[in-house]
Amino acid sequence: MARQQSDFQSNGRQGELPVQRAADMPSRDTELREMPTRDTAVRERSLGELFRDLTTETSDLVSKEIALVKAEARQTGATLARDGAKIGIASGLAFAGVLALTAFLIAGLGDLLGGKYWLSALIIGVVFLAIGMGLVKSATSDMKRRGQSIKHTADTIKDTGTWAKEEARQVKQEITT
Repeated sequence: MARQQSDFQSNGRQGELPVQRAADMPSRDTELREMPTRDTAVRERSLGELFRDLTTETSDLVSKEIALVKAEARQTGATLARDGAKIGIASGLAFAGVLALTAFLIAGLGDLLGGKYWLSALIIGVVFLAIGMGLVKSATSDMKRRGQSIKHTADTIKDTGTWAKEEARQVKQEITT
């Protein structure tokens, strides 16, 4: 029992519990003011440091955008080269096959037209020309369609540059005023 009584004698009076008075306690507002926040951390940095960070980050962003354009240009160039090679090989093979078939068709159609081989050659030539033009048009439209990705990235870089200039102008204005 003596031990229990000594536990309660912390404030000098026997049997009473220690109580901290409200006047001795820090207020909640004081605690909140002393806690670091993101805003106070930003306010503690000087405008020069903020401007330097903005410049550095903008420079990094533009560099990364340029690297993206280069990568897309390489990829598009490689794709166009493959497409061009395919078109070249296909055209060579098709040309050899077309020559053989043309001779056969001209002879066969000429026999059907009563020996008018000139007319059969004209008909076959026009048909093959129309087919060839359709294939060329299809291949060129595919190549144009693939070239649009670079244009999109280039537009993004222009927008980023415009944004960076506007941000720098606003920071200068804030510093001078």
